[in-house]
Amino acid sequence: WVSIMKRPNEVVLPLKKIKDRNAAYRHRMANRHELDTVLNQRIDKQLKNRPGLLAHIPDISSMTSTELGDLTQRLVISGTDYLRSREFGNIMAIAYSVNELDAIESEISYDPKRNRTSPQPGITTTQSRLHIIPPTKPEYIGLFTNGKARWDLWNLDVLPIGTPVYILYTSRTGAFSFVLSERGYGWVASEEIGVSSTLEITTFNSGNDFVVCTGDRVPFYADTDCTLVSGWLLMGDRLPLVGANPRLVSIPFRSANGKFSVQEAWLKPDADVHLGYLPYTQKNVAEQAFKLLDNLYDWTGAWYGRNHATNLRDIFRSFGFQLPANGILLTVFAENPQTLNPDEGKEAQFKTIFSNEPFLTLQVCENSHSQLYMGDHDGIPIGFDAHGYSYKDEEGNDLELKRWVVGTIEMPDYFLKQEITFVRLY
Repeated sequence: WVSIMKRPNEVVLPLKKIKDRNAAYRHRMANRHELDTVLNQRIDKQLKNRPGLLAHIPDISSMTSTELGDLTQRLVISGTDYLRSREFGNIMAIAYSVNELDAIESEISYDPKRNRTSPQPGITTTQSRLHIIPPTKPEYIGLFTNGKARWDLWNLDVLPIGTPVYILYTSRTGAFSFVLSERGYGWVASEEIGVSSTLEITTFNSGNDFVVCTGDRVPFYADTDCTLVSGWLLMGDRLPLVGANPRLVSIPFRSANGKFSVQEAWLKPDADVHLGYLPYTQKNVAEQAFKLLDNLYDWTGAWYGRNHATNLRDIFRSFGFQLPANGILLTVFAENPQTLNPDEGKEAQFKTIFSNEPFLTLQVCENSHSQLYMGDHDGIPIGFDAHGYSYKDEEGNDLELKRWVVGTIEMPDYFLKQEITFVRLY
């Protein structure tokens, strides 16, 4: 794929322009009423279906304590409503009893006495799962069977190490904190958050000298010989450097008293990291993508995996992009997105697809499925995609891939039957 690129090593966008695009997306989402009506309806549908998903982070700093309490109550209740919305099962596929559901709801249900009068700033000290419903017991997940593919539907996403959060509320036992973050709202294990001031957390994350994880999963160590693992980085995660040593990084740490502190850790000399963000070139995008080839399709991130949108988010985080983790929200990242109607016919569809730049274009269909356009092979558009379940082969047999693969745009079979939006990152 790199060999057929015209300018594989040419920087497509400098970091300044990437940051400008991030800011423009946030502005559009904060002023969502100005978007197309149909697009707004699609966004509303996505937000309704997945409690915790946000179009943009509300400005809680300007809220009164009453307004903050009302917001917290509404967000917490969206989770308890979801708990009762369908039959869920635990990790052993056993449906929850009435008593279990009551106990879970008691742990998380809103009580004004536990509400904070002002949000408490915090920072994640590891990759932290963001839950719609907190797993109050190890076996408690939201198992749902659909087409034989199983996911934990009580999980929403994964917060990277070093993510700033605002703690709005705590569960009855204090084991979980209800937080507002850049990736949505929900429950995080309290032991994975160090509390501090906004200034201290911002200072930790805002240094100019940092490393970005460019591998799928990279360990950091307690000692310079790298014999004892202290934690992990996932693709796109970043940590500040200590001085000028490219192997020594600062790690956010939660002390026994719950406070945020900073410790140091070591990276191997050949660790798959980069000083600062990767240069944004087609070749680098391709190399980042193929590091994730054959990974499992983990739709909710409950096992720290990725779905079609979060995979793209992590690939492009390596360059400084801040893409949303939902296909419909992703269509808003393009200022003037082009759409392709299935009524135009396959020949016209292929012609439009081929006009886009490979590895720099994302394709999103109406139901939010997204993929990375790779280019043309034998007259067929090829994409890098996370395929799930219940696809059909030419004989009509069910296919369950559930992995990251290179494939034609004709799979999934519904993709060309829906309106496609192109998000051009160039």
